[in-house]
Formats: sequence, C-alpha cells, structure tokens
Amino acid sequence: MKLLFFDDFRLGVLKGDAVVDVSDTVKDIPHTGPHDLISGLIERFADYKARLEGAAAEGQGKPVSQVRIRPPLPKPYNIVAMAVNYMEDGTRAEPAPINAFHKSPELRHRRRRHRWCCPTCPRRSSRARPRWR
Repeated sequence: MKLLFFDDFRLGVLKGDAVVDVSDTVKDIPHTGPHDLISGLIERFADYKARLEGAAAEGQGKPVSQVRIRPPLPKPYNIVAMAVNYMEDGTRAEPAPINAFHKSPELRHRRRRHRWCCPTCPRRSSRARPRWR
C-alpha cells in the first residue's frame, strides 16, 4: 500500500494508476495539519491498516494525471543528510565513517531570499548574483 498526499493535502492510497481518497477513514486522528496527520497515522498504523486497505479497495479514485501529488512531509523540521551513502556500493574496501550533517530548510530559504530575491536588502552584496543568470 502506497500512501500519498494529493491536491489540498488530502490523504490518498495509490491503486494502480489511480489515487483513492481515504481522508475520511483517518479523520478521527487528532491533527492540525497534514504533518500531524501523517505522524499520527504512522503511530497508529496497525490500527488503521485494515481500514485503509478496505477504503482503497472500495473507492473509485482519480487518475494520477488529474491530481497534484504533494510532498509526504509538508514542512520537514529536520533534514539529516548522509555524505557517503552513495559510496557504499562496493567501491570501498570497508564502510566509510558516518559523516552526517543537518540542514534546515527555513534557514536555507532565508539566506537565499536575502542574497538573491531582495534587491533592496541592505545585507545584499554587490557580487551576489543568482546562479541561473
């Protein structure tokens, strides 16, 4: 079973080439937004799995081409990046030491906004130019 958010962050199950809306099946999970809903569903998945499978089997669904697929975690709080995952495919004689770093999506956006998007920002340097120009 593949879960996803679509359109206005409604919860759906991917069934072939269609998305079946199962938002009503999980409406009793306390949540204030999609990030709380998916966290609550993960915590209670054993209780909801049969209900979700039943709703997906009974539902008609919309073709994937007619929905907008949304990110599974709308506002990630933390992103932990592993620097050597791609090197573990047999090219190394021994496993590499763990080299992880934390990325904050909000901080990165703030920096980018001040460097590229705000021409009137007093902190903007004269050398700061967008890479895409």
